[in-house]
Amino acid sequence: MVAASTACQVIWLRQLLDELNQKKITPTKIFGDKKSAISPSKDPVFHGRSKHIDIKFHYIHELVKGNEIAMEFCKSKDQITDILTKPLKAEAYYKLKNMMGMCNSESLSLREAVGI
Repeated sequence: MVAASTACQVIWLRQLLDELNQKKITPTKIFGDKKSAISPSKDPVFHGRSKHIDIKFHYIHELVKGNEIAMEFCKSKDQITDILTKPLKAEAYYKLKNMMGMCNSESLSLREAVGI
């Protein structure tokens, strides 16, 4: 479960911010594209199919319950991180690049790039 690894990093960053007197009050959002992995973290219903759940799931559930993180659904096509981790078609690349707020440096003059 990748969310558990991400949650560990989130908790570390939240503790670092706390040490720097920048305590985060709201839960940190972790976006995922699998509803089947997100919904049990919010409302665990244990039945025959879920009796062999990994300890990582319980860790995620405790963090959600403790208001440290919030698991939210994001469609696969809108996962901004894909631009850094997957080969993409040009259309998807430009869409994600725009979602990140990136622009082509050659289309800006130096003054525009630094906001002068």
